[in-house]
Amino acid sequence: MCSSDLAHARSLLRLAVALTADVALAEDLVHDAFVRLHRAATPPAPGAEAAYLRRIVTNLAHDHHRHGAVVRRLAPTPADPAPSAELDAIGGDRARAVAAALAGLPDRQRDCVALHYFGGLTDAAVATELGISVGSVKTHLHRARTALARSLEDHR
Repeated sequence: MCSSDLAHARSLLRLAVALTADVALAEDLVHDAFVRLHRAATPPAPGAEAAYLRRIVTNLAHDHHRHGAVVRRLAPTPADPAPSAELDAIGGDRARAVAAALAGLPDRQRDCVALHYFGGLTDAAVATELGISVGSVKTHLHRARTALARSLEDHR
């Protein structure tokens, strides 16, 4: 792994953790994204690898959420699964509350928050990444911040 891959991996891991709230799953998604990048029949243009990897991680996280929703619908479990040990060690109750609040956001809002705050992208870059307008990104971010503030009110 070269130094640029390592820099991409750190950024992608933050993004994946924000999207999944599970460090182990996030690591798997980032690994799968690099595998897909290196196996791509037509690799992205030079300089576009980071955007390509972010899109793969985001898509894999969405696939995971959709699969989880189908599994929950078909075989509901009586109790919520325990959070990963890593997430528990990182921030305890507050981190779990933030992760749960993020997971409760609609996909588009969660993507905007993850790319903007955890991926470090500007509103314009998020818009380009998601194929939506900058105004839409701002609207999604505003709605997400409002929902997160409401959800996390007890943890202040």
